[in-house]
Amino acid sequence: MATSNLHHYTAQEALNIMTAAGGYDYVTNATVNANTYCAIQALSTDCVISATSTDTDIWDTLTDVTILAGQTIYGEWSSVTVANGDFALVYRKSS
Repeated sequence: MATSNLHHYTAQEALNIMTAAGGYDYVTNATVNANTYCAIQALSTDCVISATSTDTDIWDTLTDVTILAGQTIYGEWSSVTVANGDFALVYRKSS
């Protein structure tokens, strides 16, 4: 894993990202791609997602990855798809 973006954000920018200051989208059986997203949280059941990474130093693009119920993963994605019957909160990156 490369660390080229380790200090890419100021402390305030990092705090905004970690606290989802950009809001969130509730997603089930759909794709969201109108924003840049910084976290994906599975709700109530294990959740199968696919996501297009915008920072491949941190994450590769995810395809059919299962996130356990209650688990949150952090990264930077331009598109997130949640499988049929699964529920997730997809947090928008603050601009």
